[in-house]
Amino acid sequence: MQSRNVVEIADRNSRVRAYVMAAAGLAFLLIHVVFRSYVGMGPETADVLTRRVMWVVNVVVLLLGLSTGGGLLNNREIRALVNDEVSQGNYRTSVILGFWVAMGTALLLYAFPNVLAYIGGDAIYNTVTFSVAAAVLKFAYLELRAHRDA
Repeated sequence: MQSRNVVEIADRNSRVRAYVMAAAGLAFLLIHVVFRSYVGMGPETADVLTRRVMWVVNVVVLLLGLSTGGGLLNNREIRALVNDEVSQGNYRTSVILGFWVAMGTALLLYAFPNVLAYIGGDAIYNTVTFSVAAAVLKFAYLELRAHRDA
């Protein structure tokens, strides 16, 4: 009976993780792409340092959630069940997508410097934002699809 409860807890945690990652990825994109275009990040904007620090914190939290599979507070048995072979395969696929989005964004910014007039900080911001969001959203999509198909 005990193992059944652990399996049910792991299944529930895995489903919750997929929804949380999807919500976090969408919120990250909305805040840092849509909101940024209205407010801006230039030196004339108030609290530039606070916004930059919060962006870094958001990126680090998303990367930690993606790389660890979340659930760091779960016991070892539940964490092993949540991060099964399917989940690890989804993680690898999402990281590969994030890598290619980063490379594609960086190449576009380099190839079209006159069309896409970015300073270094903006180029880094866009590259990291799009690649992390793509990886997190891909992971959430794959996890949700795996649960739907199970």
